[in-house]
Amino acid sequence: MQKIVTLKGTKDGFQLLVDQAAAFQTVLDEISKLIEPLKKEATADKPLELTIKTGNKLFTDKEKNATITLIEEKSHLKVKNIEAEVVTIDSALKWHNEVSTKLQISTVRSGQIIEAEGDLLLVGSVHPGGIVKATGSIFILGDLRGTAHAGAKGKKDSVVVANFSYDAQVRIVDHVHVIEQPDTKVSEGSSTVEVVYLDDLHILRISPLSDIKNLRPELGNVTGGLING
Repeated sequence: MQKIVTLKGTKDGFQLLVDQAAAFQTVLDEISKLIEPLKKEATADKPLELTIKTGNKLFTDKEKNATITLIEEKSHLKVKNIEAEVVTIDSALKWHNEVSTKLQISTVRSGQIIEAEGDLLLVGSVHPGGIVKATGSIFILGDLRGTAHAGAKGKKDSVVVANFSYDAQVRIVDHVHVIEQPDTKVSEGSSTVEVVYLDDLHILRISPLSDIKNLRPELGNVTGGLING
């Protein structure tokens, strides 16, 4: 007969494996029996950490709280985490939204703001006074003369790729770089497509587009919200 809960010792503490087919109350009853002997091995001054693995069984917040309360009140174990091999639909949709590239075909004029969750691919130009903003990276197939703000919620490995032949402002997280070109008129059709990124010293750098694979190799690993490789 398969055990409802199984306790395994690790170098970092303990792991509690839960039978995903068992009823929750049965799991609580078995945990209560199992942790009783552990009082001798852990003290209030030096609690042992416990990670609970529930497999394909996803505990609700109420069930998590009940489990943690039971364990920490009946023993000196400290619940480090409750891990499942499944996620909620809301969590999956949020993750998909964060890693998917949003396509926008538009000219961003002065005073306009385009915002996106995740990466943004803009087919069009950004005029002076226009702003494009994304929580991920920004790729502009057109001229950037306004402001591009990537990593708007703190994603430091975000980049901005655009034609930087004109005066513009680039932001990654809260770091700002102002691009100023000479007053000499840019010849029609000229293009300087480059990548702006945040280096290890938290300084914004500009590099040729050909360097992007070395700078951010992970960019090529996400397609349509799926991680390749």
